[in-house]
Amino acid sequence: MASNALQVAESYLFALFVMLASGTFAARVAERLRLPDIVLYVIAGFLLGPTVLGVLRIPEGGAFHDAVLSLGAAWIVFQGGLEMRFQVLRRIWLSVFLLATLGLAITAAIVGAAAHFALGLPIMSALLLGSLLASTDPASLVPIFQRLSIRARVAQAVIAESAFTDATGAMLTALVLSRVMASGGAHASAGDLAEQVMRLALGGAAIGMALGLAAAWLVSRHAPPTPGGRSLYLVLAALGSYAVASELGASGFMASFVAGMALVHAPKRWPRVEEPARVALEGFVDAMSLQFRMLIFVSLGSQMNLRLMAHHLGLALLVVAVFMLVARPLTVLASLVPDRRAKWTWREIVFFFWVRETGTIAIALAGLVQGAGVSGAQVFTQVAATAVIATLLLQASTTPLLARWLGLVER
Repeated sequence: MASNALQVAESYLFALFVMLASGTFAARVAERLRLPDIVLYVIAGFLLGPTVLGVLRIPEGGAFHDAVLSLGAAWIVFQGGLEMRFQVLRRIWLSVFLLATLGLAITAAIVGAAAHFALGLPIMSALLLGSLLASTDPASLVPIFQRLSIRARVAQAVIAESAFTDATGAMLTALVLSRVMASGGAHASAGDLAEQVMRLALGGAAIGMALGLAAAWLVSRHAPPTPGGRSLYLVLAALGSYAVASELGASGFMASFVAGMALVHAPKRWPRVEEPARVALEGFVDAMSLQFRMLIFVSLGSQMNLRLMAHHLGLALLVVAVFMLVARPLTVLASLVPDRRAKWTWREIVFFFWVRETGTIAIALAGLVQGAGVSGAQVFTQVAATAVIATLLLQASTTPLLARWLGLVER
């Protein structure tokens, strides 16, 4: 028994080495070719997977696979909370709130309807697919904003939307997944749904707040003598909040997100993280996020089923087209137009129509749903992968051109 356990541990360690080494190489190639690194991670994973070379074999729904997805998604959500800038959001907070709540629901409903009619999925399963696709991903946009100096409030609104929808999208996915798994998606009363939402959201927020403030106190008052000593407190806040909240039946992703915000936005009388320490901590978080993105997308590539993807490719592209060209504009209009204080111009609104990348969180949630044993969940992964590649290749690559055309690039 011990020998078998050791062999499993060694196989996991070898898989980690292969995934990180291939991801590092893929990142360099992507930089040379000026392509989104996520696409190269997926290609590297596919080439190393059982379909081609057979070097990387990660069982779907196994403990290693689920651990990589859960930890990676929790860390990336934590990063979103850590990098929030409240001073920039004061005038546009309503737009961001609506995008992450009402807009998220609109996207999930429209994409779910398209998946129901195009792919023949049951209503609740289709809504589950729409929910996990509703989260956005700023990873491919932040470098573009840094290079082009796109209008500050537009860039911050897009990044803030991504940060908030990571948490709310994960929570919505968990809510719909629980309905799908409960008696095959049996109907629940409005009171039951409200109670579950409150438990997921408020419970996760309370746990994240407590651990985030504790981490802020430790960073500011009890920093270890070693240069990287503070990094341990971030790991405890990010992954500890996720683990505790999940164990108590709350939203682990909401807890990680709030922990990141609380760590750097503590109340005035609470010990605060000073700017130099904050910059150093964010550098550590960025480096860890890169490693987790490598693991998530190389893992995805190793499990790609080209035969299944080819079988559903046409219908998956139809769902993604509805996602990009119908759901996104309606979401933006419903969220930005009511915010009179922000005074969004039509050029900015058009820019929001097109800036809608899907990435790490959607893939991680699709993998976790598949690991939960939902019927037809393999289709979810294929559609999510199609959405990621399509939005990155079509939208992220043309964002600079659109920003210049709309006059949103500042000197």
